[in-house]
Amino acid sequence: MKWFGAARFIEAAPMAAEAARTADAAQPAVVFENVGKVYPGAQAKGPQAALAGVDLQVARGEVFGIIGRSGAGKSTLLRLVNGLEKPTSGTVRVNGIDVGALDERGLVALRRRTGMVFQHFNLLSAKTVHDNIALPLKIAGVPKSAIEARVNTLLDLVGLSERRNAWPARLSGGQKQRVGIARALVHEPDILLCDEATSALDPETTRAILALLRDINRRLGVTIVLITHEMEVIRDVCDTVAVIERGEVVEQGPVWRVFGDPQHEATRALLHTPGHELPDDLAQRLNSTPQAAARALFDVRFSGDTAEEPELGTLAQAFGAQGVRFVHGGIERIQGRAQGRLIVSAPVRTADEADALAESARRYASRVEVLGYV
Repeated sequence: MKWFGAARFIEAAPMAAEAARTADAAQPAVVFENVGKVYPGAQAKGPQAALAGVDLQVARGEVFGIIGRSGAGKSTLLRLVNGLEKPTSGTVRVNGIDVGALDERGLVALRRRTGMVFQHFNLLSAKTVHDNIALPLKIAGVPKSAIEARVNTLLDLVGLSERRNAWPARLSGGQKQRVGIARALVHEPDILLCDEATSALDPETTRAILALLRDINRRLGVTIVLITHEMEVIRDVCDTVAVIERGEVVEQGPVWRVFGDPQHEATRALLHTPGHELPDDLAQRLNSTPQAAARALFDVRFSGDTAEEPELGTLAQAFGAQGVRFVHGGIERIQGRAQGRLIVSAPVRTADEADALAESARRYASRVEVLGYV
C-alpha cells in the first residue's frame, strides 16, 4: 500500500510540473496584492510591521531579485511565498492559488512545488551528499529506484557526481550550496526560492553559484525568486528587481532600468559605487564659479535607455573637441545595455559657456550636469 502511494506520487510529480510548464504564460508565477505582515512583538514595543502594502508580480520563468538592507522585510516576503508565514492583510497567490487559504495538506503540496535554498546550507552532517539530496524523496515514500534516478540526475546537474558519498564536513562552501540547490530541486518545483544563497560565499564561488542558478533557470524553466543585500548578485543573474525599504517596495523594474536610473534614495544608497565617485583630489579643487583658464567638470550619465553604446568621439565633439579630457568613471553592460558615469573636463571662459556645452552633450547621454570648475 505504501508503494502504491509512492507510485501515485511519482506519477503526479511530472504531471504537476508539466501542468505548470504548460500553464498560461501570461499568468504570473507569484502575485502579491496589497500584502501586509505585522508581528505581535514584545509587550513594551507592541506590534511590529514587517511589510506594508506590497504589490508585486513575478513573471513565470524569470529570475526575480528582492534587495534591501538588513531588516527591510526581505525574508518575510520570501517566506510568504511558500506559506511559512501568512500575511496579516492582502493576498499572496502562487500559480493562481491563494496561499493563505491553503490547509496543511495544501501547504505540503505547495512546498513540494516551491524549492528553498538557504544561506547556511542546512545540510545534515551525519548524511552523505547523496542522502542529503535523497531525504525529501524518502520522506515522501518514493521508491528507491526512482530516488536513485532523480538523485543521479541532480548530482550531474550541479556538478557533484564524484562527491556523492562525501560528508558535508569535507565539502567547500560552494559544494555545500550545490547540494542545497540539488535538494531544493528534488520534487521538480516550478519555483525556486533563494534566501541570501551566496552571502556566505567568497566572490569567485558566488559567481559560480549564480551561473548555476541561471543555467537551471534557462534549462529547466524554473522561476527563481531570490533575496539579497548584494547589488552584484542582482546585476549578474536577475531579470527584474524590487527594492524594499522598511517593509515597503520603493522601486521595481527591469534590472537595467533600476541600475541605470535609480529613483529612490534607498536604491541609490545600495548602488553606491565608490570607484565612480569624483576623486578627492578633484573634489578639493572644485570651485562653484570659473576662474582664469578654468576647466569645467561635467557629470555625464548613461542609463542604458538606448541599446547603443556611447560614442566617445561624438561626445567629445559636443564638448568642443579641443582640450576635452575624460577624467574619471567607467561603463559596464547590464542586460546588454551600456551604463555608467564619466567625468569629463573641457576648457570654458564662463558659466554660460559651460551650460551651453552641457546642453549640447545631452543629445548623446542620458544626463549631463556641470559639477563645477577647476
